[in-house]
Amino acid sequence: MESNNGRGGGQVAANLARAGKALAKTIKAAMAGGLKAAALTAAKEYAPELIKLAVCILIVLIVLPLVVVSALPNLFFGFNTSSLASVNQMTQQARAVGAEYFNLEQFENTEIDSVVTSIVSSYTEDEQTINHIAVVNNFADDDLLWFISILSVANNQDLSAMDLSELREMSISRLTYGAYLYRGTLTIVISKIEPESWMTQLGFTAQEKNWARTLHKTLLESGALEKYAESFGGTGTSYAGDSYSGSYAHGSSHGDAIDISGFSDPGTKNAHDLAAYAIQAWENNWGYVWGTFGTVLTQSLFDYKLEQYPEGVGNYETYIRENWLNRRTTDCIGLIKGYGWLDTDTLTIRYGTNGMPDLGANQMHTVSIASGMEHGDISTMPEIPGICLWKEGHAGVYIGGGYAIEAMGTKYGVVKTAVADRGWTEWYMLPYISYESRGEEE
Repeated sequence: MESNNGRGGGQVAANLARAGKALAKTIKAAMAGGLKAAALTAAKEYAPELIKLAVCILIVLIVLPLVVVSALPNLFFGFNTSSLASVNQMTQQARAVGAEYFNLEQFENTEIDSVVTSIVSSYTEDEQTINHIAVVNNFADDDLLWFISILSVANNQDLSAMDLSELREMSISRLTYGAYLYRGTLTIVISKIEPESWMTQLGFTAQEKNWARTLHKTLLESGALEKYAESFGGTGTSYAGDSYSGSYAHGSSHGDAIDISGFSDPGTKNAHDLAAYAIQAWENNWGYVWGTFGTVLTQSLFDYKLEQYPEGVGNYETYIRENWLNRRTTDCIGLIKGYGWLDTDTLTIRYGTNGMPDLGANQMHTVSIASGMEHGDISTMPEIPGICLWKEGHAGVYIGGGYAIEAMGTKYGVVKTAVADRGWTEWYMLPYISYESRGEEE
């Protein structure tokens, strides 16, 4: 008989769903393990006395996962601080995971964007004409509820075991896509693994599948996503990029040729050549368009992005059309990924190659640090061209002498700025780049 606390808790949740309405809702919220702040449902809908009674019953009579019990004081009563470090830590983790879940749609849209951009690039490099891009996306709102439920079970509802990088990797792993070109129309079909098939692939037992179904039903009936999206949604995406009113410099040339003449070792991915790649992107005045990574912005690709982001990109349609159309464009982290994906033999950028993952600016920073790479406060930045710079939602490449190259935003493109003026908060090294000769830079 299964004795795991988390799995037992899932069965309890299923049984109590048939009990009294008030207590059942409170227990269901608790069984969500803090994800999506489901416990706040009870705090909002019921009187404090009833909540306290329900909490006491939960703690005294029911074997719950330790993480739920630890998080109850803050999650149920809204305390911002606690004398117990473990409670604070679990609360912070709950908020971090909750925010990550609410940003998954944005993360997956970015992933889909990159896939589409890559497929379009491969067709155009083969000199095939694309007049129109049609993207068929089979995702629905309910998919996020299933993702939360399945990942919760996969981690036994242990909040402390839920790694954010694993969450993103699982999100990507369930994406599948295919493409075909017919009479100038490139159709790209984005699909996902259905919940039952996905649970089978993950090796779920029959009990674990029932547990995930229970959690899914709980989240669906509670309406937690709609109720608490604003609390966890973050600042949202700025498709225009960063904004800046200070001094910056453009390059002196214009061109779409990939220049590796300044590379020290084209056969490897190294810090020196990352800086050199960024410098030549600056020198040639590459543009900025969300979701691109150094490929040429064709008319068909631009039309797709206008359709995908009618406000974020559409608001800058005239500027992009007049300045960046049919030129190489990138976004901030795309500048770094483009170097990672560059095939120096063919001088083409091949999506997802050379061990460089497709991550956003924040995710690349988080994963690099989690991988044990050197990093620190910007005030401690070493003189190493090719290290990465980070502030919330933005990334740049240090090139030495106190300067950085960054894809700043739609109306800036790729520019050079003084590190001291840009509000960077941290520097870090990439696990996908060699820094072995970092002591030899001039």
